[in-house]
Amino acid sequence: MPHDLYYSPTPPKDGMLTITGPEARHISRVMRHEVGSVIGVVDGAGGEHEVELTAVRSDRVVGRVLSDTRGAREPKHRVAIAQAVLKGDHLAQVCSQTTELGVSRIIPFLSARTVGRLSPAKLDRLRAVSLAALKSSTRTVLPKIDAPVEFDRLLKLDGEFDQVLVAYEDETGTGLDKALKRAAHSVLIVVGPEGGFEPAEIEALKSVGAAPFTLGPRRLRAETAAITVAAMALGLLGDLG
Repeated sequence: MPHDLYYSPTPPKDGMLTITGPEARHISRVMRHEVGSVIGVVDGAGGEHEVELTAVRSDRVVGRVLSDTRGAREPKHRVAIAQAVLKGDHLAQVCSQTTELGVSRIIPFLSARTVGRLSPAKLDRLRAVSLAALKSSTRTVLPKIDAPVEFDRLLKLDGEFDQVLVAYEDETGTGLDKALKRAAHSVLIVVGPEGGFEPAEIEALKSVGAAPFTLGPRRLRAETAAITVAAMALGLLGDLG
């Protein structure tokens, strides 16, 4: 597959693929590809195409599909991160780096100690950051980034995953290695805000089956914790390293 990787959710038609919008401008104006150039294109849903360009304009790029693959370089397990909304640009860091690692979904949520807010414009930025990370890491699946949900809604997500885990700074007995079920195909890991969870929130999570775990004796920043648990979980499940 070529080193240059681009994104287009539009499926090929009659063996031809058309790319429009910002990606077309990037291909033509920034990277200066020409007719005959061969590029890689992913659809964000697991499909990957090797494409030979037949027409290049700033608003529309067309190419002949030379080959198709599916699911290349993607984890076999679904690891999702529910991250409390963070101040500043820290949530963008979480979205970028967990996308690179291989998470399938990022769920921002509001909790009692949440300080930051997530506007529609900031949510659009998170999705753009995740898309950039997809291309730089050569992934083929674009993680879903949900609109922010209230904490009560978070408690209703347990039925969508084989296991729900929560990183909790006051947990001392069980690490992720022991808490994570290796037979789980889908895992949701919940990470709190900068100020941590209220004890009542941990009890509410435990009441729907979430298992608390510790990340060790040192207290990590929320964004560091999210990236760390994503890497650890994917590694323990055999999808990283």
